[in-house]
Amino acid sequence: MNSRMQASAAVAAFFAFTLALGTASGRPEPLGQAPGKDAEPAIKKGDDLFKAGKYQDAIQAYKDALGRDPNNDHVIEYTVLSYNRIGDREQARSWMKRRLEVPGQTPSIKARVLTDLALLYWDEARGNFLRSSAGGEKAKAEDLATIQKLVADGTDSAQKAVAIAPRSAKAFNLLNLLDRVQAELEQDGSKQKDSIARADEALRHSIEFYEASAQQQQAHDMFGVPTVSVPAGQGAEGLKLGQAKKLGLGNVRSSNGSTVAVEVLVGLDGKVLYPRVVSAPAKTGDAAIAAAKQWEFEPSTFEGHAVQVIETISFPVK
Repeated sequence: MNSRMQASAAVAAFFAFTLALGTASGRPEPLGQAPGKDAEPAIKKGDDLFKAGKYQDAIQAYKDALGRDPNNDHVIEYTVLSYNRIGDREQARSWMKRRLEVPGQTPSIKARVLTDLALLYWDEARGNFLRSSAGGEKAKAEDLATIQKLVADGTDSAQKAVAIAPRSAKAFNLLNLLDRVQAELEQDGSKQKDSIARADEALRHSIEFYEASAQQQQAHDMFGVPTVSVPAGQGAEGLKLGQAKKLGLGNVRSSNGSTVAVEVLVGLDGKVLYPRVVSAPAKTGDAAIAAAKQWEFEPSTFEGHAVQVIETISFPVK
């Protein structure tokens, strides 16, 4: 087994998706609509607090603004982003759904919100599955039911996005990733194959629309890029994993000589974009992240087309 395929089950979600949701710069964009005059001071206060990274205070300011201008799309959007920055996914999803109901909401915004909803559902479903099956243990029935619900809700959101934006590479990519979680949940071999077949078909659509659209390629949207998640220690039919060309072992040190496992998103160029520790000896997490960022791979392909890959890499602790 090569170094790319050695893995242990993740015990936490891959990473925070603050860069994947909505406006990623951390700086509020100019308002897309004229706010009610009474709401302007509260909006400005919320925007200033958001830029300062004081997200909890920003939420309160935005709620004050919504008391005066309840359908202000900018304020609802940045309430979503603020909740996402503090890690409150349930509230983030709730406010995303509220944004969908803004009177006169544009189809393009609805499609974007729905794909971001699907992304949050997928991330939570996948993280819950990895936690519930950590150490090779069989997931509990109640955990599986929760994960199934998240996958179903995420799939529903992605399908609604596709109905609005039928050439959205991101929406199809999320359908692909959700079906891959479903495949890992299935105990029935034939149902697992069906889930993988659906995932592969959605991925093909994602690749087709991504490669045909310069706008989507230039969007710098992490999950607008076709992506394959690889189960620990496994591969995927049609997927050719690029081999490691640079190993970053860094300065990860521990007294017990164990192994560090880091889950990574490997970009189209083979560079590690986002690493997150899966398992590591105490006090080695930061060093493990720094080491993982140094890894580089040959680009990976699915049926001959370039794709991103989510997988786990492992390396020994000195």
